[in-house]
Amino acid sequence: MPKTSPRQIMKIIEKIDKAIWNEYKSYQMVKTYILKWQEPIWDAGNTGWNGYNGVNFEIVYKDEKEENINLIATLHNMDDELLFKIAVDFGVEIPNIIYAVPEIISYKSTDYKDVNLIFDEAFKKVYEDPSHSIALANSALETVIKRICQDEQIKKIEGKKSLYKLTQHILKSFKYFPTQTEDEYIRNIGSSILNIAKNIEDLRSNCTKEAHGRLKEDYIIDDPLYAQLFVNTSATLGLFLLNFYEKKFPKQKDTTYDEIPF
Repeated sequence: MPKTSPRQIMKIIEKIDKAIWNEYKSYQMVKTYILKWQEPIWDAGNTGWNGYNGVNFEIVYKDEKEENINLIATLHNMDDELLFKIAVDFGVEIPNIIYAVPEIISYKSTDYKDVNLIFDEAFKKVYEDPSHSIALANSALETVIKRICQDEQIKKIEGKKSLYKLTQHILKSFKYFPTQTEDEYIRNIGSSILNIAKNIEDLRSNCTKEAHGRLKEDYIIDDPLYAQLFVNTSATLGLFLLNFYEKKFPKQKDTTYDEIPF
């Protein structure tokens, strides 16, 4: 979650509260929605029942019977990261963040778990370790392309390739490589994607702590502003590639059936 002032958090909570009540008109529906975000906390070191250590936030009610939820108070019980996820779910604007980041983190999590984890880590490191965050963004985008290319409908990747080479490979598979079409718009999109990939790769290779052969005097990016830009950009590009793949390369249905014994 980006560094957000208490005043901004208050405004975000007010917007979330309004959005939820606009969507769900009753206390019961609002409570049902909020409960879906509540998760148990487990602590292996806890001597309590099976390591159970409570829940990630407490629900506040307006009455002792616990029928009418106090949504504002409940939202204030949540940490900033959870508030961020709910805000994105309702399209509530979050300062300094575009929606591609949380969207790709939650994108079909069971199918792209490795992608989700790397983007999530890159996102969390934006302010704590900007240089490492950029390296993770590069790695996350590489993983997106590699996961897509596991599909038998797409030409396999031979050998170990850089982000730029991987991007060339996937664009050729998508027929979006600049030399594959006479359509000016598709050429421009393909060229832009290649430029983005090249810049992310160059930045990771030359200006981060992970750079190979780096000298002490070499410039290292340590400003969250740039990390935020590249993480967001990587997430946007990764989301486009995933959505394009899902739309243009639908999974083939299994037409094999078990033999009926009669």
